[in-house]
Amino acid sequence: MSFNQMVINFSAPTFCRIKPGNLFFVRNNLFLKKNFDEWKKTFSEHGIMSFSLELSESSTAILVIDIFSVKKILNDIHVRNYLGKKGYEYSDEFGFINELFMRIKYNEVFPHEVGIILGYPLNDVIEFEKQHGTNFKYGGYWKSYSDVENAKKCQCKYNDCSCLCKNLYDNGFSLSQIINEYNKRTYKLKA
Repeated sequence: MSFNQMVINFSAPTFCRIKPGNLFFVRNNLFLKKNFDEWKKTFSEHGIMSFSLELSESSTAILVIDIFSVKKILNDIHVRNYLGKKGYEYSDEFGFINELFMRIKYNEVFPHEVGIILGYPLNDVIEFEKQHGTNFKYGGYWKSYSDVENAKKCQCKYNDCSCLCKNLYDNGFSLSQIINEYNKRTYKLKA
């Protein structure tokens, strides 16, 4: 899979507005800064923000978010309380992302609170930490400890979206065309 195909595949649920964020890791020998900058510009035209952080000599983290969805999540009182207990001091979504990236890069333990801006239920994020990733009821995009049916539905929706968008991209569709086609197809399904 090329770098551009990875970006489409892993970002599709976010730019199609069914998931607030996606985080994925790319080996540095596959990460193309010029291509990433082009994606960043194109995403921003659609209200999507993208960030990259070189973690080591071999790996780069890429975070793609729907900024409005993430802002709403981070303004939730329960989320703010949870993140406050974890020592986050941020005034806006950019401050949170900056602090999160620093924790991803420099902490010995991965900051699983990232799941909040990836659309995972707060309860599942908290339980994942308490259970050390064990005793979950269902494992897909995240480990679900409570609402298994919702987790399964979300996983199917995310997978279908990524597959469709990757196929459209491979057939020469631009990002705008992919988003329009995705919306048109999902609208027909709902009607």
